[in-house]
Amino acid sequence: MSFKLDHAVFFGRTWDECLGMFALKDTDLSGLRILDCPGGPDALVAEGIKRDLDILAVDPQYDMSIDVLAAQGRKEIVETMEQWQQDPGTAWDQEKADEFKRLKLEALNSFISAFGEHPERYVFGSLPELPFEDDSFDLALSGNFLFVYASVERGGLMSNDQLGLDFHLEAVRELVRVASEVRMFPSFAVTGPPRRQEFVEPVMEALRSDGHQVDFVPAQWVEGEFTEFNDLIRIRKAGRSGTQSS
Repeated sequence: MSFKLDHAVFFGRTWDECLGMFALKDTDLSGLRILDCPGGPDALVAEGIKRDLDILAVDPQYDMSIDVLAAQGRKEIVETMEQWQQDPGTAWDQEKADEFKRLKLEALNSFISAFGEHPERYVFGSLPELPFEDDSFDLALSGNFLFVYASVERGGLMSNDQLGLDFHLEAVRELVRVASEVRMFPSFAVTGPPRRQEFVEPVMEALRSDGHQVDFVPAQWVEGEFTEFNDLIRIRKAGRSGTQSS
């Protein structure tokens, strides 16, 4: 049976995974206003607080209680990885899959702790309409949502086409509205043969036509076994300088 999802699962990444995905170092983030969107149970805010960063996350599930989020996160991490491993077309080496699951649970634990102690850092909201003013942030980071939750036929994980090209264009333009620089990961298809996910190039061309600087930057972290096309998409808003890292 082929692996498909009918909703975005409550998965998160650790601090090191996130920085690798977005090709950033700790020092790149000092002094910036940072948005994690959608944040899910990432450890970005939790670890960012420890580093005295000005960082927020936004997610449509942040209106739930901490107990519900904790239970949902653990359940979806375990069940989704079981489904992934049961499909010969997506399964990884078991040791790698176990390590991937361990890191997701580690990120979830960091998130739950910070969500309870710093609820003001977690804002309820969702793409393509965010509850922030124009240019509220210097840097918006968007990982493992855009392009990933396209349909399986288009290289994503979804059993339907609900998040099509129009949604992606609206969502990315919204991220650019609120931030001077946007970094999105991944740009590869997560199902099917190795390739760019098919919305990537049209989105990049549309943002270039809007006047923004758009390019690929090699990621510094590998998602599972996806070693080809392992780049993030970087958008620098017209008239804005963005971060100083490569």
